[in-house]
Amino acid sequence: MKYCFIFFLLLWSIYLNAQETKDTIPRSYELKGDQYKTWRVIEQEWFTKEFGKILKENKLKMNCSGCESIFMNTVITIDSIGKLKEYKVVNSRKCATTFSKKLEERFIKWFFTLNFPKELYNSKFEVRLGTGLKC
Repeated sequence: MKYCFIFFLLLWSIYLNAQETKDTIPRSYELKGDQYKTWRVIEQEWFTKEFGKILKENKLKMNCSGCESIFMNTVITIDSIGKLKEYKVVNSRKCATTFSKKLEERFIKWFFTLNFPKELYNSKFEVRLGTGLKC
């Protein structure tokens, strides 16, 4: 019985540590000051230059009768020289399904070409790429 209790405490501490780590990654709208402003400019540029092209390339159309959302929530990590180091998809929504690996890579591709401004060096935060309709 004593070992079961110790095992339970070990599992509980692992769970709490995972929750704490998860909760410490801010979402893009929680960024402060210059970081927030800088990200918003980049995000708008992506929407303007890429989002429409991606939808067209993949023959995706959003409408209220069958495809209300096309987005990917992902955690991005920017390194000390302003390059996208890595990304991890949290979830995605393409109409009623999730993204294929190909679509996921297409959504993030543009960000790998950027030199992020200094305000975002050494940062990690969650972004939503894409959107949903209010039907």
